[in-house]
Order: sequence, then C-alpha cells, then structure tokens
Amino acid sequence: MSYNAFIVLPAFNEEEGIREFLDRLGVFLESHPQLGPAQFSWNLVVVNDGSQDATVSVVRQSSRECAFKSVSITSVSLIRNFGHQAALLAGLRVAASKRAAFVITMDADGEHPMELIPSLVAHWQNGAPIVHTSRNATKALSKFKGLTSSLYYASLRLFAHLEIQNGMADYKLWDGQLLRSVRSYLNTCGSTRAFASWLVPNAPIVPYDQSVIEGRHSRFTIRKMLSLALNSVVRFSEFPIRLAFYIGLLALGLGTLLIIFAVVAFYMGKVIPGWTSTVALIVFFGGIQSFLLGIYGEYFLRNLFRSNLPSFVVETEPTEANNEQEEQESHSMC
Repeated sequence: MSYNAFIVLPAFNEEEGIREFLDRLGVFLESHPQLGPAQFSWNLVVVNDGSQDATVSVVRQSSRECAFKSVSITSVSLIRNFGHQAALLAGLRVAASKRAAFVITMDADGEHPMELIPSLVAHWQNGAPIVHTSRNATKALSKFKGLTSSLYYASLRLFAHLEIQNGMADYKLWDGQLLRSVRSYLNTCGSTRAFASWLVPNAPIVPYDQSVIEGRHSRFTIRKMLSLALNSVVRFSEFPIRLAFYIGLLALGLGTLLIIFAVVAFYMGKVIPGWTSTVALIVFFGGIQSFLLGIYGEYFLRNLFRSNLPSFVVETEPTEANNEQEEQESHSMC
C-alpha cells in the first residue's frame, strides 16, 4: 500500500537556495529505504508567501523538470506576505483537501534536517497523530535569541498551561485524518505549534540539531516574536481576561477603603473641601469599570474564544462516504 504523503514548505524570498534544497529533499525521499516509492507517494507543496524575488518561478521550473518517480513538486502562492504561520495554514488546508495520509511541515531554507523524516514517519506508523520536533540549544544562535525563545515557551507553559518544550519548532508531522477533523478551526488557531500542543498534549518529540546557515539572518524579528507570543497566549490562555477581573476586584476593594478614609478625614476636618467626593467617585467608579470589563471578558472568552476551538475531536477511520463528503466540504470552503 502506498500512502499519499505531503511536505508543506513555507517560502519567502528563497530564490537562491530553494532549487538545490528541493533536489536534495527529493533524492533523500526517493532513495531512503523507509520512504521510497513502494511505501509513499510524496507531494512537496511550496507555499510562496508573497515573495518579492523569483522564488515561485524557480519552484515552477523545478516542478517542470522534476525527474523523480514518487516525488512531485507544486506551488501555492499567497496574494501577499501574510507571514510564516499563515503560509503553514494554507499548506495544511491544501494537503488536507487532497486526502493526505499525513503532512510534514518544515522550512524551505534547509535549516530543518530532512534526516528526521524517517523518525517522524515511524512515530506516525506507530499511531501518533502528531509528532513534534525540538531544537537543541546551539551556540550558533545569539544569547538574545535564546533568551527570548525561552521566555516565549515559558509564557505558554505558565499562562496557557501547554505542554510545550523549549525549542519546539513548526517542523512536525500531522496525521491527515486529524487535520481533516480540525480543518475548519485552522484559520483561527493563531499558532500551529501552540495548537498542536493543545490538541495532542503527550505527542512524541524528536530532538534535532539545527543546521544554521552561515551569514543568514533570522527573519523572525522581535515584532513577529511578540505577535506570535500574544496570539498564542490570548487564544490558549484565560490569564489576560482573568487578570482584568482580579485587578477590578482589587481596585474596588482599595476604592472602598479609600472612601472610608476620605469620609473619616472629612469629619476630622483635615481635607480640602470637595476633595473627598471627587476622590471617592473617581476611585469607586474606576474600580466598577474594571470589574465590569472583567465580567464582559468572561463572556467573550466563553462565547467567542472557546467557540473557535473544537470541544472534542472524534477519532474515526475514513470511509468512502466520509471521503466524498469531506471533498465536498473542502471545495465549498476554498
């Protein structure tokens, strides 16, 4: 039996090295004894994330000149640069609609070692619906990059209560049936690595040493890192909303004590006329507003945020009837 396997490769301005990378990846997949044509038909989907160079032209040329028997190369172009996560989601949606047995997501710059693919596939064959990879600490990355990365993962563990390790990457394997079950939630998941950790908390993890390309600067800027962290925490944690609620309660309590103090000071004649009522009103109503914002936040949390995530995912085996229905759903959603 030959499985329909996909590898999704987000690409942004990768004109220089993507042809060589695709060739090496194709040779590796076709020549590896555990990944060859007898077992897998490989589809490499390069998601062009609004590149400003000739990335998409190079990929299309690679597709036309592809001489592999069990590896095909296709490209999907986004209308503009939406970011790495959006490109990943676009590729996952494409693979899910094409009846993928499983999907591997990895970067197109060559820094994710393809030698891990057999281990990812072996875990999937043993029944794992998601398989993570985790980057080992390396001196090739700056101390600042290492510190901010550690803070990102620590915030997810502390605030979102996710079982996520330091260095866990978007290089991972997704079971195809699982993807089709959660396909309608992908566009609102915020962060694929956080969503995967939330979805399957005890998924296996394959460690790796990152292949840092000399002279290449990370495109994952501080702004992008903060945006990803906020997306992950806000979508998978109740902490920000609950914090507003507790601050409101604290302000209300302090306001009540200050009102008592102001009234006592007024009767003792130790205040300027009008000060008591002004301070009392400002503090009291400020506390009330914060308290109400916390309550409203709870409603938004339960009626909007949680409605965008599945309450449960049923593990089922695909049937022909289900396949036809899923294909129709896929066409209607695209």
